[in-house]
Amino acid sequence: MSLRFRLAAVMAVAVFAAFLVAAGVAFIATQRILDDSLDRDLLATAVAVAEFPDVVRYSRALGPSIGALIRVDTIVQVLTVTGSIATPPGMEFTRTVTGAELAALGDPTRVVHQDLEVDGVTFRTITLGTESGAVRVARSTAENDAVIAMLRANLVRFGIIAAGIAAAVGATVAARISKPVTELTDVAEAIAETGNLDRRIEADGDDEIGRLALAFNRMIGALSTSRDQQQRLVMDASHELRTPLTSLRTNLEVLQRAKGLDDDQRAALFGDVNAEVVELSELVGELVELATDQHTAEVAERLRLDEVTLAAVERIRRRYGREVVTDLAPSRMVGRPAMLERAVGNLLENAHKWNPPGAPLRVQLAHGVLSVHDRGPGIPEGERSKVFDRFYRTTDARTMNGSGLGLAIVKQIVEAHGGSVFALDSPDGGAAVGFRLPGVTEVEVTQASIEGDLGSSSRGPRRS
Repeated sequence: MSLRFRLAAVMAVAVFAAFLVAAGVAFIATQRILDDSLDRDLLATAVAVAEFPDVVRYSRALGPSIGALIRVDTIVQVLTVTGSIATPPGMEFTRTVTGAELAALGDPTRVVHQDLEVDGVTFRTITLGTESGAVRVARSTAENDAVIAMLRANLVRFGIIAAGIAAAVGATVAARISKPVTELTDVAEAIAETGNLDRRIEADGDDEIGRLALAFNRMIGALSTSRDQQQRLVMDASHELRTPLTSLRTNLEVLQRAKGLDDDQRAALFGDVNAEVVELSELVGELVELATDQHTAEVAERLRLDEVTLAAVERIRRRYGREVVTDLAPSRMVGRPAMLERAVGNLLENAHKWNPPGAPLRVQLAHGVLSVHDRGPGIPEGERSKVFDRFYRTTDARTMNGSGLGLAIVKQIVEAHGGSVFALDSPDGGAAVGFRLPGVTEVEVTQASIEGDLGSSSRGPRRS
């Protein structure tokens, strides 16, 4: 069953149900109005007849006078205190006296309403007590029954018409409502069959359907971007992997064919092979890290960004013996320490590669902005926006070792923390590469805060 049919059916049922409720209320109200009108008319007739003097004694002679007071279809009977019935000529009705009517005899305050069936015809009767007996006035309910029957038939007829109109209107409205959903389904099926992520659906309006269409278009756009990035990553990776693999194969072929190499030449070749293997291993590791985004599994925690930065700085000092000057404001934030340490480490690795031998690196941290300064040739202004792209290398970097993924990993980590990266000229003469992070607050280092940090460290391991 299609969504359009279900919507049309629901609207038709809802309209018909509402019509039934309204028709039922109207039917009951009309029936009550007719019954009340008949009772008032009969009661007025009974009061008028009861006003005749000695009505019981002269009831048979009152026919012409009573006939002038009442409708032709109204029957009048006079009951005596003994329960006998006196009926004016031409108004024979019934000789039955009910218990309620016997109780009203001789009591002017009693009025009895009841229905009596005579020869298959239902009569509405009102019996008004008088001092000398009672007056019974009756009229057939056939007229009211006919009106009620006609009203019932019309309500059923109009109900069917209303249901049909509601179904037609519901189908039209349902078609309009379900059109974006149908288009969305068609586009989704087409994408599933063809894999073409360029399809979009028209999104107009700010209702739930319009928001769904916008969300779908954004999702398809994100999928398209992700697929393009994946394809570009595969193409770039295949290109970057080809270089160390080709070099490895060449060196191995030389080692296999050249038997007259001396020890120094053989050691140099083995050194080249080892360097290529190391570079290949680093490249594969960085590719896996970018493709799987494995750091996102790390749990965020409160940390000191300056301490995380110092840990990365110490590792660079030990690895390369490089002097690193630090100017770090004590800063707190909530983040993933291992990810942030990797980002700072990659910035330091990049700066070390460009920095002249013996010249110190400089690291600054203030107000959530961390920058690493080198004294190298700097980054050309036209290439600064590209250095964080995967596998991108500046013109000068293409002759140097490296995969071109280090700064791309920095960008990925920083954006995962809601921050942004930058590459600028450094006052030291080279480049200043770094990032900005939100939610970083600088803290004043006092003896109390130091003791507090030491206390927290004693309670459990502290990641840095």
